[in-house]
Amino acid sequence: MPRKPARPGAGSPGQPPHRIVLLAHQLRTPLSAIGALAQGLMRRAKRLSAEDVRGRAERIWQASLRLDELIDMIMTYTRASAGGMLLDPAEFNPEALIGRACREQSSQAPERPFVIDIQGLPETIIGDPVLLEQALVIVLSNAMKYSAPDRPVGVTARPCAKGIEVVVRDQGIGISPLDLPFLTRPFFRGRNVKEIPGTGLGLSLAWHILMLHGGALDVESQEGRGTTVTLTIPERNVTGATGLL
Repeated sequence: MPRKPARPGAGSPGQPPHRIVLLAHQLRTPLSAIGALAQGLMRRAKRLSAEDVRGRAERIWQASLRLDELIDMIMTYTRASAGGMLLDPAEFNPEALIGRACREQSSQAPERPFVIDIQGLPETIIGDPVLLEQALVIVLSNAMKYSAPDRPVGVTARPCAKGIEVVVRDQGIGISPLDLPFLTRPFFRGRNVKEIPGTGLGLSLAWHILMLHGGALDVESQEGRGTTVTLTIPERNVTGATGLL
């Protein structure tokens, strides 16, 4: 059975000062990379080949994407935790949304195999497509981050009683059973990911987005064998809720 993560705020370790230090460190890492690479380009511009310049420019671009992702996540989380996140519902094609999110993530790691199986979804559902895509991207990004680059990420989507289910499977490091109840607590990070960059905000934000839609986010995992995350999205949600964090 899927393990339901605890509601954000439900007891787990971590004090606010530690969280602020973690955020500052995560923001500083890509910023430091951008600064060092840009300085290297300026100092060695005349001695670098076109290939060297392209390589360094690509690393700067990747670091800037990471920084932008962190800032966007922090801003969205801040809005959610203040009760200011409301849905902007619209009709959208769920298959197109899932395909777009998968292509975006795949383009960042072309060597990563993606196995996509989408069948029988309704032509349109009603919800906030921007927020739902953000939740799916968070889950896909985690699947990629916590598994080896050559290991596949599987994405399956099917209709269900409430609407649709999107299941993301990886063959990565997995999650300790001791950590599973706390996965959606803001800033919480598992004991086996300390050396992997991250803020601990992603799943908390994805959980919140699904709750706003009246849906669910469930996690199954075995340490060392991979993780399966199921996003349940109702077919119609036009109201949303606030104050869940």
